[in-house]
Amino acid sequence: MDDSACACSATNTLQNEIDEVTIAVSDLENLAYMQQLVLSERLKHSTERDALFTLHYALCDRLEALKKICGTLERVAFPQPISTATAS
Repeated sequence: MDDSACACSATNTLQNEIDEVTIAVSDLENLAYMQQLVLSERLKHSTERDALFTLHYALCDRLEALKKICGTLERVAFPQPISTATAS
């Protein structure tokens, strides 16, 4: 296998890993949304409501952090070309 084929294979593997993380984040976001709906309906009069909502928002914060990390990974793995053209 030549160098360009190895690089292409590594790039595809990395993209697949990033895609899997992105899908996992999306699934967790959907679960967090469903959790919020259930909490809103079932815990209107519960003394545990505040603690459960605190946990819910902590989950949402971690999901946001994961999304940012995914974006950073993509930018590092697949950097955009820098224009080296100079104005004459």
